[in-house]
Amino acid sequence: MRGLISELEVDHFFSEALGYDCVDGNGEPRSTPDHELEARVGKSDLLGKDSSDWSEADLCDFIEVFHDLSARPIRGWYHDYSNCGFHPTRFSRKSGQALYRWRINRLLDTTSLDLKIAEDGEDIGRMIRVASANLDELTSDALASSADADGDEVAHAVALFRARDAGRNQQRSAIVALAGVLERRRDLLKDELPRRDEAALFEIANKFDLRHRKPDQRADYDDAFLAWIFYWYLATIHLTNQLLGRQASAAQGTSASV
Repeated sequence: MRGLISELEVDHFFSEALGYDCVDGNGEPRSTPDHELEARVGKSDLLGKDSSDWSEADLCDFIEVFHDLSARPIRGWYHDYSNCGFHPTRFSRKSGQALYRWRINRLLDTTSLDLKIAEDGEDIGRMIRVASANLDELTSDALASSADADGDEVAHAVALFRARDAGRNQQRSAIVALAGVLERRRDLLKDELPRRDEAALFEIANKFDLRHRKPDQRADYDDAFLAWIFYWYLATIHLTNQLLGRQASAAQGTSASV
């Protein structure tokens, strides 16, 4: 991981925030990695430790801090005095951070950590738990299709559920948020789904200790249940987004023909 950060540093991906070396002082440092680690996560001594002594939280904090510092140079000049080298003058944070995420995730794919850096959603740039490839694809599709319909609520639920330190209460809260979105779309579900399927969606949330927290609700379920219901609800939201999109297109077509 430190090797990749060093490569990006040579390519000036952190120069906007940290400055760069120049014989004439053109790139005077604005900050230091230690200062940024202290200011952002309270770990100024992290770089001084052997990385084999880092905890999983240390690794995640390190990756997230440097993500936020990343910006790709898009304009600059070559300082030929004493072969000083390229000096950037303008940066693109959006493309720099996107490339950073891509390179970090390629590296994380070679490990057994089951972690990645989020590439979309409210938690973009934060370290998250990896779902299966199909569920990750479902999450991206649901976030994209929710952009104009309850998008903030869906994105917040996804961020809650897949956070690297998410516990049972956070994941349950994420499910409750998705159930709320589906509740507002219940009429649509009644129209489009067989009655038993529509009722089953809410029966699970109501009979288990998820939404109303009543004494007669079941609380003795495995945590794996939370993942099952979360992705089932997320898939249903993606379905209703598509149905709503079709209705809107049909309405526009009818309006145009009048």
